[in-house]
Amino acid sequence: MATVSAPMPGVLVAFTRGLAIFRPLALAYAGVLAWVHRADMIRPSAAIATFAVLAIWSMIASWRRTITLRMAAIDLTLASAGIAATSLAYPRATVVAGALTLPGIWSSSGVVAAAIAGGTRWGIVGATVISLADLASVITPNFGTIHNIVLLYLLGALIGLSTSLARESQRLFEISVRAQEAYAERERLARIVHDGVLQTLAYVHRRGTEIGGETAELGILAADQERSLRALVSGRATPTAAATDMDIAAWLHTLAAPGITVSAPAEAVTMPSARAREIQAAVEGALENVRRHAGPEARTWILLEDLGDQVSLTIRDNGAGMPSGRLAEAAAEGRLGIASSIHGRLVDLGGTATWDSAPGRGCTVTLRAPKDLEPLARPAARPDSARTTALREARRAGIPAPIPKEER
Repeated sequence: MATVSAPMPGVLVAFTRGLAIFRPLALAYAGVLAWVHRADMIRPSAAIATFAVLAIWSMIASWRRTITLRMAAIDLTLASAGIAATSLAYPRATVVAGALTLPGIWSSSGVVAAAIAGGTRWGIVGATVISLADLASVITPNFGTIHNIVLLYLLGALIGLSTSLARESQRLFEISVRAQEAYAERERLARIVHDGVLQTLAYVHRRGTEIGGETAELGILAADQERSLRALVSGRATPTAAATDMDIAAWLHTLAAPGITVSAPAEAVTMPSARAREIQAAVEGALENVRRHAGPEARTWILLEDLGDQVSLTIRDNGAGMPSGRLAEAAAEGRLGIASSIHGRLVDLGGTATWDSAPGRGCTVTLRAPKDLEPLARPAARPDSARTTALREARRAGIPAPIPKEER
């Protein structure tokens, strides 16, 4: 797939076009000055050769209308060579007395090119190169030489600063645009969820309460899912109980049933309840996959290991298993139970989830996660989407995000 480069900031485009015009004009001006002082030359051929080379390069560089560090290096090299050629074209005494160099103000094009391509640092480097060439040509600097050197450093530093700020502004602008698009997409999805799923859950809750009995329990579950989903689409944190530790081992023992064998340490295996609930959901997701796909006669074994600062859970069954590549196919079909409900939860906890399966020999799911790291405070959009990345970059850059409308 071809890589699409980011657009160049408008300031850099303007600088680049300006430099493309500046080169030939500056060279023409330097040529006029050389023609005016042609009587002082001892080797006019050196001047002619210098202007010919600079003219060819100016046409090439202006035609390309791009600025790279390599092009800036060519500019600086040719300018330095032109400055050195001044000592060939003019008598040494004339050069030392402060005669204008052959390239004249064209020499500053290399400084500008370096500043555009590399920012302040390279602008200063370019000014240093030309300054050293000027000092080497006169040996003893005069006022004019020092004046020109000061102007070169100011030019390189200020244009370099401008280009650096332009690039940073462009980056922040692109982050802001991506963040706005992400929030707009979230609001669109929130409206869809509100008009469909949330209304259905609210109806199930209401009717379950009215009918009573076992249906009331279904209504309670629907109400709980409605609250969680409403908090998710509105961008608010899901309300949770006070932070306490939870014994994973004790909870696993409640899963023991015909066809499910649980092995866990005799002592408590505790971790913060928020993290424990995520692991619970992952284990329940794995068991649901066994019920759906392993076959009616399949047995399941759950093993909990306390590794000190980590916990490891292994859920193994002797069911039908699955062929290689099945997980990728399921994700491509939009069935993200494993990718989001299991793998994504463990990734958010700083852990891992792996699968080992083959047709006819069951499936083994291994979950491993630290006990006490804080989970990532972001929705489970797994694997990381471009929208989630944009929102995270916007927060790091300090860009305020729009507050989404709360769906009710």
